[in-house]
Amino acid sequence: IVDNAIHALKAVNGVRTISIQTLEQNNELHIRLKDNGTGISEKDQAHIFEPFFTTKEVGAGVGLGLSISYSIIEKHKGNISCVSKMGEGTEFTISLPIG
Repeated sequence: IVDNAIHALKAVNGVRTISIQTLEQNNELHIRLKDNGTGISEKDQAHIFEPFFTTKEVGAGVGLGLSISYSIIEKHKGNISCVSKMGEGTEFTISLPIG
């Protein structure tokens, strides 16, 4: 996810930001990763967790990172969500049960 954020920031002029926040709430750990990169279109957001789906140019990615992340999080009984706006950035939230 951080690698994807770095890639999204390459096209940004000015201040480039990646923030990571953690929060414990309701016996869950929430991890938020946010960037001010190019964002992900609504059309692409529907597919980002599918294996081999990528928005990167040929040779820059194979489309497995988010799919693998999704599987690992799911196996730990957690979930991952994404909120993104084109030109404004993307925020992923990972929630995992504690204990």
